[in-house]
Amino acid sequence: MSLELTGIAKTFAARDKQPAVEVLRDISLSIEPGRFIAVVGPSGCGKTTLLRIIAGLEPVSRGRVLLGGDEVQGSPGRVGLVFQDYALFPWRTTVDNIATGLQMKGTGRLQRRQEAQRYVAAFGLEGFEQSYPHQLSGGMQQRVAIARAMIMEPEVILMDEPFGSLDSQTRNALQEFLLRVWQQRQDTIVFVTHNVDEAVFLADEIIILSARPARVVQRVNVEASRPRDRTSAQCNAIRRRVLGMLQEQRGDTAMTT
Repeated sequence: MSLELTGIAKTFAARDKQPAVEVLRDISLSIEPGRFIAVVGPSGCGKTTLLRIIAGLEPVSRGRVLLGGDEVQGSPGRVGLVFQDYALFPWRTTVDNIATGLQMKGTGRLQRRQEAQRYVAAFGLEGFEQSYPHQLSGGMQQRVAIARAMIMEPEVILMDEPFGSLDSQTRNALQEFLLRVWQQRQDTIVFVTHNVDEAVFLADEIIILSARPARVVQRVNVEASRPRDRTSAQCNAIRRRVLGMLQEQRGDTAMTT
């Protein structure tokens, strides 16, 4: 089902003697099913707020978020969210963390453990089923977090800089892992990142936001075929194009190349 954002605006009200802050202004997007979309923009421009609105966790000041023509807010389970900090429950094992959503949904213990074990195998986590988060590497913890979102079979998966805290080698490996999983499943993914190289490597399309209040500056199709060579002339040309657009925006000094 297509994801439609129409005239999305968000202003946080004034409080504690601080003025109101306009974060998002008139964002309209249409995202077709099965697309991998990256969102880049200056630090603090409202990318995470936009994801929270799409997930139905943050009310809009104006506009609508529709999934298959229906309002997303108030429809739990249709959208999955993966965070940068993993957000795993420290008292739960790998298999139990993956099965969290199924448990909340009321799925029986045997069925949810069988489903979780299937994701353990698919995500290369065998042998760590009974490990706790502190016993896993950062890359493994993020695999658990992604599996926890995907096991619910959401119609859209949102990812908020999921690899931002990882070292470069682990980050590259997880990018390739995520692409393999996405190509098998054909999920609709909206992926926020500060890293332009990551966006070019992963996405079908890159949405560029302006400085706050964020608006859509440009939508860039990434026409390079997969598997992509990160250093190819085609990828480098797209990278330069995106960076050039970002450099035209104020407050973009936090962007990485």
